[in-house]
Amino acid sequence: MANTNSYLIVEPAAFIKGEVTVPGDKSISHRAVMLASLARGRSSIRNFLPSEDCLCTLRAFEAMGVSVEKQGKTHLIIEGKSGVLFPPFEAIDCGNSGTMMRLLAGILTAQPFYSKLIGDYSLSKRPMSRIIEPLRMMGAKIRADGPKDTPPLIIEPSTLKGIEYRLPIPSAQVKSCILLAGLFASGVTRIIEPVASRDHTERLLEQFGVRTIREKGEIILHGGMKLEATDIEVPGDFSSAAFWIGAAAAIPHSELRVRSIGLNPTRTGLLNILLRMGAQIEESIESYSKGEPIGSLWVRGNKLRATVIQGEEIVGVIDEIPILAVVGALADGVTEIRNAQELRVKESDRIKAIVTNLRAFGVEVEELVDGMRIKGKNTVQAARVESFGDHRIAMAFSILALRANKASRIDDVDCIATSYPGFQEDLRALTQSSTEGWAEETKKIKNFIMGSQKFAKATELEKKELPYPVITIDGTTASGKSTVAKEIAKVLGFTYFNTGALYRAVTWKILALGYDVHDEEKAVEACRKLNLRCVIRKEDSFSQASILVDDQQPLEKELRSPEVNEAVSIVASYRKIREWLLPFQRELAYKEPLVVEGRDIGTVVFPESPYKFFLDANLEEREKRREEQGERDNVAQRDRLDILRSSAPLLCPVDAVKLDTTKPSAQKVVEKILDILWKKGLTISRGKMD
Repeated sequence: MANTNSYLIVEPAAFIKGEVTVPGDKSISHRAVMLASLARGRSSIRNFLPSEDCLCTLRAFEAMGVSVEKQGKTHLIIEGKSGVLFPPFEAIDCGNSGTMMRLLAGILTAQPFYSKLIGDYSLSKRPMSRIIEPLRMMGAKIRADGPKDTPPLIIEPSTLKGIEYRLPIPSAQVKSCILLAGLFASGVTRIIEPVASRDHTERLLEQFGVRTIREKGEIILHGGMKLEATDIEVPGDFSSAAFWIGAAAAIPHSELRVRSIGLNPTRTGLLNILLRMGAQIEESIESYSKGEPIGSLWVRGNKLRATVIQGEEIVGVIDEIPILAVVGALADGVTEIRNAQELRVKESDRIKAIVTNLRAFGVEVEELVDGMRIKGKNTVQAARVESFGDHRIAMAFSILALRANKASRIDDVDCIATSYPGFQEDLRALTQSSTEGWAEETKKIKNFIMGSQKFAKATELEKKELPYPVITIDGTTASGKSTVAKEIAKVLGFTYFNTGALYRAVTWKILALGYDVHDEEKAVEACRKLNLRCVIRKEDSFSQASILVDDQQPLEKELRSPEVNEAVSIVASYRKIREWLLPFQRELAYKEPLVVEGRDIGTVVFPESPYKFFLDANLEEREKRREEQGERDNVAQRDRLDILRSSAPLLCPVDAVKLDTTKPSAQKVVEKILDILWKKGLTISRGKMD
């Protein structure tokens, strides 16, 4: 039933921008708790998702005698029971979690006690026949006491045997239920899976010391094997990140980075579909946490085109259909979703829920038995819609509301906590720089392009063809920009220009004059008093641009002082100061070939350059580098200020080559860039590259 006291007001946003780390994967959190509880010894689970669904699983095993030590909300130490649980004193409440009920049923069929599984109003309407049939084939004594094989489930003690079972439809939950029961069954359990579904259970079983065999579409498990305790690192939930990925891909001018996300190929079908629709997405796998690939995604907004989603790819995106429907509503053409009848028996009838809410937003949509046809449009009308008690419906239509002509309301949003506590906070953070409304945003963009009278000089410069080549190297704090740019300048004989030093010099002088850098008008007033010059100084190995402030060159230790470190991103966020400094940067390009490094070089300062690069590394590595440099500024905070500033935010240019500098040495990165420059036609002495 809808809880109308729980609602979310969503203001329109011109784009989403920023960086997000989503909570731990729900599917893996459920399974990790279950297997750790059954294992022998103490297991550690980090980045556990403390959502309502997963907490239900945790409470259930605590009720069956499992000792759980909580070290904060997301780190669990679990003392396993070596496969033998204690009988609970009352029915086990699975809340809204179909995953918990179906997987737990497989475990409990082999336990030497009676048990009863119940759920909330929504779960009590979901059929359980898909697991009841194969479990009974294995010898389980299980029944559903609700109408049409719906909960509650009643389970009696039984002796299980292995079976061969062909999944009638792809289902990770049914497959996992059978595998968990198969742990306690005699003989071999063989599951025939014509279309591969999520394989988190198989990967986790292997981490706990139980290997499954996969061959020619079959999964084979030998019964009687024992689980051994292990340490689990739960990656960020791809299905939770899907809402931000879909939003960033479909809303032009958006820029999003998703960190520490699970990139298991059985979960990332959404990316393939978005790429087919014309999305700009870059994927970087950074580690394998004992089997689960973890990495980052970069997504840039673009106008997408419609597509058809059907057949075997549906199983890989079944949880992402709500956000895909929203993306389809914003794409050019008619998006068709077929073969998704399983959506009828999720937390809600998702097909009907999606169609009802799309129509409320003014989107033309045709409901089909197994899906829908959606006619896309650029913007939608504001609406008040309900979640139907379904967390994914609530979150998907919060995204669509960003494209409405005014504020919209989503009712009954408490359900979001079942999978993504903190969703509302992330929504606000990713849209805070663009929630002034369409009219105001248009005005801001126009003002940024036109600028002040001083900016007109830079605009004139932009229109001229650059007489010398300019290599732009943008990137995040401590990504290695300076080291790489200097070396490239040396090899090529170009002038090295660190625009960060320009902002540091201005910041240093503002502080020296006693102005408050947090007061934008005061900071701008201070700049008006400065005599600023960029001069080129020839040194033994190369030439570089130096900054003179009132004919004085600041010392390196002054530019790198803790006070300047803390203030420079604040000063750099002020539009008027960035506009004032732009001509100083561009003028150098009319004197010498340049290698220029900074944070907006390829997007704002030299957007016409054909030689653009963007460097980045993971946060831990960049923090380590800053410490080695003897600097203690907050790297994550600087990232946030750089990415979210309204004027010239840190972006990877669409036509830039993006390089991850986490592992390769600076020399390897330099060699890679020089090779790319050579292939682009820039004259390079190959001898210098060797």
